[in-house]
This record gives sequence, structure tokens and C-alpha cells, in this order.
Amino acid sequence: MKNKFSPFFKSTFLVLALAAMCVSMAYMMKEPKISGSGIVVVVNKENPISGLTASEVKLYWLRKVKKRWPELNKNIKPADRKNRCPEQDIFYDKVLGMSAADVESYFIQKQYGNAEKPQDKFSNDNDILEFVATEPGAIGFVNKNALNPNVKVVFTLE
Repeated sequence: MKNKFSPFFKSTFLVLALAAMCVSMAYMMKEPKISGSGIVVVVNKENPISGLTASEVKLYWLRKVKKRWPELNKNIKPADRKNRCPEQDIFYDKVLGMSAADVESYFIQKQYGNAEKPQDKFSNDNDILEFVATEPGAIGFVNKNALNPNVKVVFTLE
């Protein structure tokens, strides 16, 4: 039995099917999902700050207005991830309103323009939590499920 469909029809169908798959994959990748119930922004327990808004987190984490914590008199030390992960994607997008490239560029400009140290980078949530727990001026973001009692939560992003 001879196939009724022409080679042109078959190739057009294949191209459309592949395009549909690419679009659906791009859509699924656009909104990163985290395994857990959210992201938290944490500071050292010695920090007297009890809570921050998303706008305040952005200002402190990027050291836009102040370079030191007001009542603590310690340098603000943002903690970040070394490698891209869903938590970083969401934090950059929802809190900073910046892409990963924009964040890198921002800290490079601060380093060369004002001799400011860039953000400290860590491999995982536990390393960030350890840094924040031992460094009085630190501020970082982690998956809510990774929390431990050695840090203080100042902002939650569900």
C-alpha cells in the first residue's frame, strides 16, 4: 500500500512538531521551579534587622544605598550561588529585577569603579547558611527547606 502523504507534507509536519516542542520547552524553562515552598533571605543572628521588604532586600544585597548595616556597623556582604540554580533565577528575577548577566555586570562595575568587593559565591545552600551564620554582615538567599536555626530570616518569597 502506497503512503498517501507527500514528502513535503511529512517534512512540514516534522518541522511544526519540533517547533511546538521547542516552544513548550522554552515556556517550561522560563519560570524556574524550586523543590520546596519558597526562598528566604537570611542574615546573621547578630543583625538587629527583624524584617525587610523586597525593595529593601534589593538595596542591601546590591549595596545600593549603604555599604554597611546601620546598627551593626559591619560591611554588608551579599552571599550568592556560584552556579545557576532555580533559587538564584527566582531571586534575581523577583527581588532584584535583573538577569544573571546584569548582576555580574553590576558587581564588576562596582569593583572597578569603587574598589568594592563583589558578592561572595558558594556552591550550595548549606555553604551560604554557614557563611551567613559566621559573618555578621552577611545577607543571602536559600531554599526555605534548607534553613537552620543559626541564621535569621528577614524576607520570604513564596
